[in-house]
Amino acid sequence: MIDFFSKLKDNRIFQFSVVVIIILNAILIGATTYQLDPIFLNTIHLLDYAITVFFVIEILIRFIGEKEKKNFLKDGWNVFDTIIVAISLIPIPNNSSFLVLRLLRIFRVLRLISVIPELKKLLKLFLLQ
Repeated sequence: MIDFFSKLKDNRIFQFSVVVIIILNAILIGATTYQLDPIFLNTIHLLDYAITVFFVIEILIRFIGEKEKKNFLKDGWNVFDTIIVAISLIPIPNNSSFLVLRLLRIFRVLRLISVIPELKKLLKLFLLQ
């Protein structure tokens, strides 16, 4: 079973799907900043819920697929992704006092760095300069 999840997490189609969902999530977050029809806004909230479920499943796949479980939390990107997904699970009302928590969901877009190896390398180069 571990082999199945390990192969799945390393599968290019799976990784591409994660990237597409992250970009879709960013677009939906941007769309919520506009005055939208309530029906359209409800659709966006449902999609956001589905995306959150997808991210939870994706983290679980990566964790289960890790042969040495202790190594999962040794990787800073896994910790970052897990924290961002965990924050996404917090129910947030739509009033302004919770604006900061809602804005934290934008950090899901930064998960692109952990999913695309080239972005990891680029970020490391910038940080070393």
